[in-house]
Amino acid sequence: EKVTMDPETAGPFVVLSQDHKTLQCGDGDENLPDIAKRFANTAVLGSQGFTSGRHYWEVEVDKENAWAVGVALESLPRKEPYMEPTCKEVWALRLDWDDEYKTDRVPPDPLELTEQLQRVRVHLDYDAGRVTFYNAENMMQIVQFETTFTEKVFPYFCVYAVETRIRLC
Repeated sequence: EKVTMDPETAGPFVVLSQDHKTLQCGDGDENLPDIAKRFANTAVLGSQGFTSGRHYWEVEVDKENAWAVGVALESLPRKEPYMEPTCKEVWALRLDWDDEYKTDRVPPDPLELTEQLQRVRVHLDYDAGRVTFYNAENMMQIVQFETTFTEKVFPYFCVYAVETRIRLC
């Protein structure tokens, strides 16, 4: 699946590469027009949303700094300065500040992984209501969420620290 990041959703605290495949934290100096779909924090959505079918994408992730990748509803609030999604808006895997892998839920569920992730595959089955995460290096399943989607969903990306960088493969 050819997924890219939507620059119109990228807020002033992130920097996207020209090909819209790499995301990293910025210093907040990006002079961007304040449009409704733009986040006020460090999250970005994919350029293409989905209302049916099966889709997957892979993300090269930072081994040391905090990030999150997954799927978000189109209605995810954009103007909150600090991202604290609820389980109704985002289904994501994250590496937290304490170097622990967790689900991006409230509260987050810790995940027992035996090795550091380098590449994550996000698999969305919209019709079945499943979002599944795999270690793309060995295709071992990490975690799966089940829900019923009632609106368009988008690939979701977030970085939490200045040094953090994630890249779509």
